[in-house]
Amino acid sequence: MSEPIIITGMHRSGTSLTASFIQAIGVNIGQNMFPADICNVKGYFEDIDFLEFQRSLLQKSCPPGDPGWPDWGWTESETLDRSLWPSYIPEAKKLIASRHGNIWGWKDPRTSLLLEFWHQLLPNTRYILVYRSPWDVVDSILRQNRGVFPQRPEYALKSWGFYNRHLLSFYRQHRDRCILINVNGFVQQPTRLMQLLEGKLGLIPREPWDAAKFAKIYDANLLRSLPTDHPIVRLINHLMPEFANLLAELDQIADIPRGDRGDHELNADPLPILPVEALPLLMHYQSLIQHQESHQEQIQLRSEVAQLRSELDRLTLELMTIKRSRSWKLARKLAHFSQKFRLK
Repeated sequence: MSEPIIITGMHRSGTSLTASFIQAIGVNIGQNMFPADICNVKGYFEDIDFLEFQRSLLQKSCPPGDPGWPDWGWTESETLDRSLWPSYIPEAKKLIASRHGNIWGWKDPRTSLLLEFWHQLLPNTRYILVYRSPWDVVDSILRQNRGVFPQRPEYALKSWGFYNRHLLSFYRQHRDRCILINVNGFVQQPTRLMQLLEGKLGLIPREPWDAAKFAKIYDANLLRSLPTDHPIVRLINHLMPEFANLLAELDQIADIPRGDRGDHELNADPLPILPVEALPLLMHYQSLIQHQESHQEQIQLRSEVAQLRSELDRLTLELMTIKRSRSWKLARKLAHFSQKFRLK
């Protein structure tokens, strides 16, 4: 069996799109896949066996009782108990042994925090590491309105930092086996990823690639980006610059950086003096607005459904009235007589 190719990055960063690209060129990324849902209508492209294994490992590695989101391996202390990891090696080896195919792999954002774990077991593995701007990730997470994030929106931003510090560190140590891409840069030049897969990682696609294939898997409406003058973008840049700095570090070293990067994000009109607490409050306000928009959409849909039902009831009643009328009964008799006449 060949060494796998792993696709990973922070949640809501474009790893599903990247995995669908990899699958389209012939990489087997699993058969028992996590199903698509309203938050990812094209699918997650996640092998459930690897997903559940890594979820369990990270949840148990988080400090008990520490606030956060252990499902993603992030809590406020930002520590993981790696002393537990050796006990998971036998199960990990069974997972690896159960996979077949000349070119195979998996995608799961949680792998971002377990890169060294897998590297010890599969030292020749190839990696595609995906990142996205912190404000776009936060916006995407809050629009989902799930988990702890509507109540603690700053957790989404801190998780972004935790995940991407792991990506950056691993890439710096193993860049010969990794491709680091920004998802927005990738969609602007998908053929560049093909060149990197072949030239840098030595991956020869089993299926031909063309622009028509990419058009089928990529929907620009599913990859929204906040404008540079959006309050969340400006507040992250001005009040929590460590995240903007980390993004700049990723862009500087990436094989495919952001296509629209520049200093314009930092050169916008200065913000009024605000406390750091303004950021989570603004993010919470943003999540409430998004929840309200979703609620309004649901109300609109219910109204449209009610109108359709009313119209259906009206048409049903009208049809019943017609069928009970003398003219309808006469027409049916004439049709029956006409049919018998034609048969003769």
